[in-house]
Amino acid sequence: MRKISISCLGIALGFILAGGCGQKTPSRDHIPVLQQRVFQLQEAIKANNRAAIDSLLSVSILSEGLDSDSLLRFVYGPAGEYPFDRLGDYEIFYTKERALIKCYIMDSSACRDRPIRLIYKYEHDMWLLKSFDPGIAIDESSGE
Repeated sequence: MRKISISCLGIALGFILAGGCGQKTPSRDHIPVLQQRVFQLQEAIKANNRAAIDSLLSVSILSEGLDSDSLLRFVYGPAGEYPFDRLGDYEIFYTKERALIKCYIMDSSACRDRPIRLIYKYEHDMWLLKSFDPGIAIDESSGE
């Protein structure tokens, strides 16, 4: 656990420093807004509502080769074989312009074996999802 925690902390610190060098600390008012965005994304995924997901995405997500369909395939699996209950156990790191949210795709058992990283971009006075990718799973059985 110590190796992963240190590397995760290093990655998050690097992300924050790279985006915020020489800038004033961003307002804490963004935390509840980002939490709400994660909740909105979770509910749109649960409802399998592509239009609702699209409304939460930045246009720049297309340049990453991602869209609402790829997010749903990532969460539910290519054949829809994975259950989904919520986006849980998330951590938020942010600057004035970008946010990194590390969380888990959870089913009713709340296992932490399907990590996802959500990268948000602050544009047009709102937080929009710019990209997502697999996060780093923590092996709970080994204590690392």
